[in-house]
Order: sequence, then C-alpha cells, then structure tokens
Amino acid sequence: MDTSASGNHEAAFARAFLPSEKRARFIQGLAQPRHRKEVLAQLSSHLPYLPAHATAVPGEQDFPDALAALLRAKGAGPTCHVIADGLKADGRELPLGEALLLICLHRSGAILSCLPGRLAYYKPRSPAPGILFERPSP
Repeated sequence: MDTSASGNHEAAFARAFLPSEKRARFIQGLAQPRHRKEVLAQLSSHLPYLPAHATAVPGEQDFPDALAALLRAKGAGPTCHVIADGLKADGRELPLGEALLLICLHRSGAILSCLPGRLAYYKPRSPAPGILFERPSP
C-alpha cells in the first residue's frame, strides 16, 4: 500500500505534526499492511500532535464546503491524500471536496494531507471538532 505518493504524504505529515517520539512508529506502521490497521485505529481515539502547529476548526467551519474553502485559501490543491480508519479511500489521493465529504460523514478518525508536511486536516472520532495543521513552507 505504501506507494511513493502515499509514503511521502504520510511521512511528511508525521515529521511535521507529530512529536519526535511518535514519528517512527507512525510512519513504519502505516507502511506495513499488517500494522496499518493498528495505527489507523489510533486516529479515532487519540492522535498525539504538536499543539504549536494545530488549530481547532470552529464549529461553523467544520463542514465539507467550509473546510474546502478554508483549505484552498491556505494553499490546498484540487486533491488530497487520505489516511482513514475504516474507509476504502485510505491511502488514496482523492479530490478535496470528495474526501472532505467522506470523512465528515465518517464516524472514525481520518487525516487529509493537502500539502505534504505543510497543510493537513484531522477529523477525530465524532463529535470532536476537527483540527487544522499548518507549517510555513521552508
């Protein structure tokens, strides 16, 4: 499952937004099909992340159309990489709007990587608010 594009998005997400002690396990777990499910299951309960690069999405913006506008305003392109517990779209590149609709309707945790290591959206298990991850370009 770990194609070049998905590995780049997933590793870049971990390096940019997860604490150093959690990165290797996250990257290695997602790269190995037998461990991927374990890592994905953690997205629903708790994703340890660096708070300095995370912002809770206000409730009025935590819906597919508003999120798409927000992410596009921050530089997201037409597609994103999906990392999701319990979705067939996991590990795939999808149009941004389609991916947002999928994960907003999904009860389990998911990450959309829009710009590798620079812009991502995390939707924890419902009804918790989504989290926007941002880092400036190098």
